[in-house]
Amino acid sequence: MRKLLFILVIFMFTVNIQSQEIGEGGVLLYNNSAANSASNEIKKTVLGHDSEDGELEEAELEEDGKQKLKRIKNRAVEIGLINLDLGVANNFISIADIFQEKLVIDFKNFNRGFNLSVDLNLRPVFLNLNFKDKWGIGLDIANISVFGNVNISGNLLQFKKTESEGDKFGVGAAAFADVGIPAFFHVGKGHWEEREFKVKLRLAGYVALAYAVPEMKYTFRDAGQRGSLLEIAYGFKVYTPLSLETFDLSTLEIGKAFGMDFCAGLEYPLFSWIDVGIDFINIPIYPAGLNYYMEMRDKISVDSGKININDLINGNIPDDIYSFPTDFEFKYGKSDRISAFRPFKMLFNAKYRPFNTPLLTLVPMLGFSINPYFVNVAMVEAGVKLVCDLGNFFIASFGIAYEDQMWKNSLDLVLNTRAFEFNLGASLQSQSFAQSWTGAGVRLRLGFKFGW
Repeated sequence: MRKLLFILVIFMFTVNIQSQEIGEGGVLLYNNSAANSASNEIKKTVLGHDSEDGELEEAELEEDGKQKLKRIKNRAVEIGLINLDLGVANNFISIADIFQEKLVIDFKNFNRGFNLSVDLNLRPVFLNLNFKDKWGIGLDIANISVFGNVNISGNLLQFKKTESEGDKFGVGAAAFADVGIPAFFHVGKGHWEEREFKVKLRLAGYVALAYAVPEMKYTFRDAGQRGSLLEIAYGFKVYTPLSLETFDLSTLEIGKAFGMDFCAGLEYPLFSWIDVGIDFINIPIYPAGLNYYMEMRDKISVDSGKININDLINGNIPDDIYSFPTDFEFKYGKSDRISAFRPFKMLFNAKYRPFNTPLLTLVPMLGFSINPYFVNVAMVEAGVKLVCDLGNFFIASFGIAYEDQMWKNSLDLVLNTRAFEFNLGASLQSQSFAQSWTGAGVRLRLGFKFGW
């Protein structure tokens, strides 16, 4: 919590509200993961005045009017291929522990429980059209987003007492495929001096391929002389658009499986040295629906209050003091349509240029997310990123953020020659701030774009 407060203090001192835009040809393409949020990806900062022809636009870096840095223009037509964002993280074992000859487990760490997260975001093909950075439109084809996490209560690992309702834990997972139309345009005339707004939109139709939420419960009550009750009610229920028992495509009901949502953003150049804005990610219009399910459900319990000393002396143990499943079988069925929403985020962010040039930009972010695939559905998100932009040819950024309920320490590099652009990024991450620097989780981002 102290680390989160530290980032919030940074946010207040830097007066922030907008994420960088890099290599999207001026079109904002929202990443629909948890992971993938608006601050997961470096975005292209459009600075300087547009030139009518040629491949370079110029930005003045000195008050005497000398033009010291020439910036590569954004592509008018852009095609993207194999843009991948893949991550895994836990809060218990780091890479250094795995490669040790002996793995030493500190049971004191069980008090914080165990968390494991895996996510994948893939944009295999997309197209952007950019009209002199004034307005643009694009098409995303078959984007894939997959989320998965395991959360085990610290009380369960230590067999500690719980509240009357018990501790919720379990597995959350979801997979979506979507087709989206991103667009941007400006409201107003001229450049920043005339207070021009930039509006960003993305309308998407999506299908939920799988959907599961954490729903297990751990309960341990100590009633003193009356004994104690230990109960673990476990369950795993996955909803799908077709039957997993038969894999019969005729059971797929397209009309019920289809859903729609949209993203919206607004940027405002408050001064020449700072732009502010807000992004809304995955605002639901109509949720995707699922009818079929696969589930496994049972419970384990021990109630010492039902033990009779005389029965124990005689060697008789009542059957009703414990409950344990004899088999583990999945059941298949069809239910009424359930709604599957994608994770929602609202993020305030900014681009602060301390030297009033695009060379160095500080980008803080503050907001919140609502994600039903986690035990804690609603969480605050915050972070700060430092971006070095060398004429839109080479861009490097380093960031620290708390996103998707984990700490991410990221480094992203962009090489842009206008004819093509290559993006490469990596992160160390974990649900624990200390573990996020030890390799308890890693993330890889890569992508290729070309055009003219």
